[in-house]
Amino acid sequence: MELILMGTACASSGRDRDNTYLLLRDTDGSTLIDIGGNPLGKLKTLGLTTHEIKRVVFTHVHIDHIYGLPSLLWGMWIDGREDPLEIYCDESEKEWLQNWLELMRLTKWPVAFEISVRAFQWEEPALLWQKDETALSVFPSRHGVAAVGIKVEHNGTVFVYSTDTTPNPLIRDMARIDLLVHESTTAERSLAMHSTLRDIAGYYDWGKIGRGILVHLTDDEPYDELLKELPVGISSKISLGRELERIPLTGGILNGKSEAPE
Repeated sequence: MELILMGTACASSGRDRDNTYLLLRDTDGSTLIDIGGNPLGKLKTLGLTTHEIKRVVFTHVHIDHIYGLPSLLWGMWIDGREDPLEIYCDESEKEWLQNWLELMRLTKWPVAFEISVRAFQWEEPALLWQKDETALSVFPSRHGVAAVGIKVEHNGTVFVYSTDTTPNPLIRDMARIDLLVHESTTAERSLAMHSTLRDIAGYYDWGKIGRGILVHLTDDEPYDELLKELPVGISSKISLGRELERIPLTGGILNGKSEAPE
């Protein structure tokens, strides 16, 4: 299993970054966590097809996290997809999402695959799917709207994605996290319902975290300068996410082994 950072920018996007969304690749079918800009182009750059996407999990329905869905579905139709697609969202957004799918007039394309919308209750941790040694669950975020973070356990490796959030005690209280991908919209300046790099460095117990990657980044923020000021025991574990960075979800993540296109 590997994690790919499909985009790493904040809601206003960036000069060289798309809005933050992730691809969790697995031999049993891959999962898109949110869908930002140009999903079809990003998949082609990676040498992947739409056929391997089995499910989509929306952490919340702010526009920057969902607007790539029509493009993805269009690409799946062009590719002649027949396998079903699962889309997960909060129960309060299920009807809205189904109405959006109807407005896309998918039957007039006509789409030849089933799209099933599956709901969870964002206020409570929930297991979305599990197979063998892999499980994906959600837990409440602190974003002021119905929003969830993501936790993946794979063969003993624990990966956590914060989604948009203020520092989250549910993440802080986890016993161990091998890879934490956390939003950091700013370096130090306060922004409602979001985290700063200084927040992240001071709030979490980095003795329990193997590696941290910052996403939801804003252009021209002094992230690098602040990292140099932090204790080396923390700064050595934190890096800024790169577009299309690929991180194997194995013990290698503890050593910062990942790849991104040149």
